[in-house]
Amino acid sequence: MLIALGLAYIANWQLRGIAVFQTIFAFPLSIAVAGASMIFMMLFNPTAGVFAYFLQIFHLPAISWLADPNWALISVSLIAIWRGLGFNIIIFLGGLQSIPKHLYESAGLDGASPWRQFIDITLPLLSPTSFFVFIVSIINSMQTFGEINILTQGGPSESTNVIVYSIYREGFFNLNYSYASAESIILFFIILLLTLFEFWLLERKVFYR
Repeated sequence: MLIALGLAYIANWQLRGIAVFQTIFAFPLSIAVAGASMIFMMLFNPTAGVFAYFLQIFHLPAISWLADPNWALISVSLIAIWRGLGFNIIIFLGGLQSIPKHLYESAGLDGASPWRQFIDITLPLLSPTSFFVFIVSIINSMQTFGEINILTQGGPSESTNVIVYSIYREGFFNLNYSYASAESIILFFIILLLTLFEFWLLERKVFYR
């Protein structure tokens, strides 16, 4: 969310050619899970990947991103975060563009710095958008499946065997339908309780115009 908000804030600047950057920032939204997974599989290559190249530049030890239990889930999470950036940027950009410009003009006349304007105007008026993005991001993160299915299949050492992939594996490979159904119900209640808790805790801090 922080990355998406920062990029959306930049994309909202009234500069010549900014539409090109808006398109680039939203680009991950147009890439399918399989395509993104294959791209990152090459980037994560421990010998010929881009990440390995930068590790060599800084004289850091090589990392087996998808084969190391300590790094596999982090690597899959990076892919999921990158794929979600496009959607979050578009939503944040819409929220930023809906904030009346005269509020910034009045604050500027009163001597408020850009940082003070961001804290006192942008963040409060963007709180409904931030709340929506937070809820959707939590739900999407609980349902991550494609990247794991393509890259790790729940491994190594069950380090990426999240509940969604476990449901798939139990139901379609082990043919243990009762176990998969029970996991599905548990996942439903986890997402439901998390969402209700977020509404109870955070909605009171949302400023609706």
